Amino acid sequence: MIQIIGCLTERHDLTIVTIAAAICLAASLAAALLPAVGRRAGAGKDWLRPAQAGLSIAAMHYLGMAALQLPGRIGYVPGLAIASVLLAAGLAALALEVLRPAAGLPRRLGGGGLLLLSVVSLHFAGMGAVEVWPDPLAAADETGMPRPLLAAIVVTGTAGVLVAGLAVLAIEARLGAAADLAEAERLRHLADAAFEALAVVDEVGRITDASSRLGALTGLTRAEMLGGEFTGLLREEDRAHAWEMPQVVLASGVPVELHRRAMDTGAGPRTVIALRDLRERLESESRIRHLAHHDTLTGLGNRAQMMQRLEEERSRADRTGAAFALLYLDLDRFKPVNDVHGHAAGDRLLQQVADRLRDAVRPTDLCARLGGDEFVVIQSPAGLPEAAQVLAERLAARLSDPFDLGEAEASISCSIGVALYPTDAGSAGELLRAADVALYRVKDGGRGSFAFFQAEMDRDLRRRRALEREVRMAPGRGELSLAWQPQAETGTGEITGFDALLRWRHPERGDVPPDVFISVAEASGAIIPIGHWVLRTACLEAASWPRPLRVAVNVSALQVQQPDFPAQVARVLAETGLEAVRLDLEITETLLIHDTERALETLRALKALGLRLSLDDFGTGYSSLGTLRAFPFDKLKIDRSFVRQMTEDGPCGGMVRAILGLSRAMALPVVAEGVETEAQRALLGAALCEEMQGYLIGRPQPIEAFDELVGRSEAAARGAA
Repeated sequence: MIQIIGCLTERHDLTIVTIAAAICLAASLAAALLPAVGRRAGAGKDWLRPAQAGLSIAAMHYLGMAALQLPGRIGYVPGLAIASVLLAAGLAALALEVLRPAAGLPRRLGGGGLLLLSVVSLHFAGMGAVEVWPDPLAAADETGMPRPLLAAIVVTGTAGVLVAGLAVLAIEARLGAAADLAEAERLRHLADAAFEALAVVDEVGRITDASSRLGALTGLTRAEMLGGEFTGLLREEDRAHAWEMPQVVLASGVPVELHRRAMDTGAGPRTVIALRDLRERLESESRIRHLAHHDTLTGLGNRAQMMQRLEEERSRADRTGAAFALLYLDLDRFKPVNDVHGHAAGDRLLQQVADRLRDAVRPTDLCARLGGDEFVVIQSPAGLPEAAQVLAERLAARLSDPFDLGEAEASISCSIGVALYPTDAGSAGELLRAADVALYRVKDGGRGSFAFFQAEMDRDLRRRRALEREVRMAPGRGELSLAWQPQAETGTGEITGFDALLRWRHPERGDVPPDVFISVAEASGAIIPIGHWVLRTACLEAASWPRPLRVAVNVSALQVQQPDFPAQVARVLAETGLEAVRLDLEITETLLIHDTERALETLRALKALGLRLSLDDFGTGYSSLGTLRAFPFDKLKIDRSFVRQMTEDGPCGGMVRAILGLSRAMALPVVAEGVETEAQRALLGAALCEEMQGYLIGRPQPIEAFDELVGRSEAAARGAA
């Protein structure tokens, strides 16, 4: 140390040494301030620190060499001098890269060694560049100031440099701490803005930082969480395996998904845990599962759930031998409710049906909606078949009560088919089909009741469904035709018009009776397109007759219940050219009993077209004086069953006379069907029946057989003349 001080005091220019010390102090301050400048300026200023470090070391070295007093002149090899500066700057740059913020102890030691190597390499390389030429004229000044004073100055200067260095370190530490604090605050704000909750834990699982979102999930403040065990936030059963489980439940009851990532910090290794709230996702998954197995309108099970439950019950029955029942329900007269009151009212009715089904069954039974107005009830084992019969009766009774639709009430009934497993089927699909067969038998027999499956039902159903398919295709195949039966005045026998009667000649079955295929067509809905074909064909034919005779066409209740039926009739009249006054639509009483208001509205719309309306088969159904007074009919038709058994003193004769008397009081003409003998004609004439129809006047035949009656023969003769 004495030698170093002696060297400084005796062989160096203190002015230049002081300048070198000032440069050292300035370089230290610059080294402390440049990181903050670099952060504000961006990555483009990263070269400043290594350049400053290299130049500072070079300046101190070469200024120190310039302060050296020797009996000669000092020079430098330019290439070596420049290389020494670049070498020092390069090693300083590498040292500063290693000594980045948050570096651990090994990196700090390595960076310090590189920085030392930078200084040493500059000195050795710089000394290699020195050239000294002796010069007696440049002898060292031996006078100098006293050594004690020089020593004090050097020591003071050295201490000043050390103090300056410590000050620089303090400034850098303060700036670094402030920057770290600002960065931590920025990261915390980012964490609080994230959708996931974040927690930072140390190597022993203690929480060192947490986002506000985590506090919202746990119900704890940040201060309450810091320093505590992360597993303490979880419910007790998840704590033991919290570090391996992808999903856990917090002590607050919130299910979360965990994502973990390790990172190194200045305080040591840490683990960042992201917690994603699963409540919304689990609720969505639950809704999706519910929708996959439940009907959205009624909340009952859907077809998928019903088939799954059927398989479960079948497996249980195969294991235990306990039978179970399947009840297949179809709502009667639901379509008119939809048509009259709208789909919203229909939906309300279906929802009320679902509520009544739930109330009528046990918790162990399943109610499901298959679609439309079809429902299924699976009855678990309970004393079959008696229990199934009791349940069917209860369901039919519950669904027969009126339904409140808000502005109106609606009454429907329910047809139920019942099948038992394993008695009636060997699989779930077969059981469902067996119940459907039994349901079909109920609907075919009048509806509003229930029936158990029987083997012969299946054979009958196969035949009937084959007939349904064939009658539906009959118009397109050209298998349908019209037979025409004349109507005449009872007193004079003069022809007044024709009744158009539908006939079906099947290529294999031959002539299918109307009472067989028409009921099948009505049950399947095929009567609607068939009825339209009949109406159009009859009007087109009648429009071609030279004589303006009337044509009577029977229309089904299903046709008339269509909302646009009056528009359909108007369109047919316009397209065929038939005058409306010549068309007589025959309507049965079944149309009138289901929805009186809608039926009345439709009949008035038809009357407005100018055509005539006849009440067909009067006396066989719900005939009443109220019906005749309420609806705008122009004519009554007495069913052939009364005419066939009519005698002078018999009950049928009295009934016919009563109908005729009633019609005269209401100014309604009457047509008697099924007149086959002169005696029947005489009795009808005596009772003042206006018109008649039957074999006595003419059998149903193709229209060509009546060319003379419709005026074609006369027109042909005039054309030939």
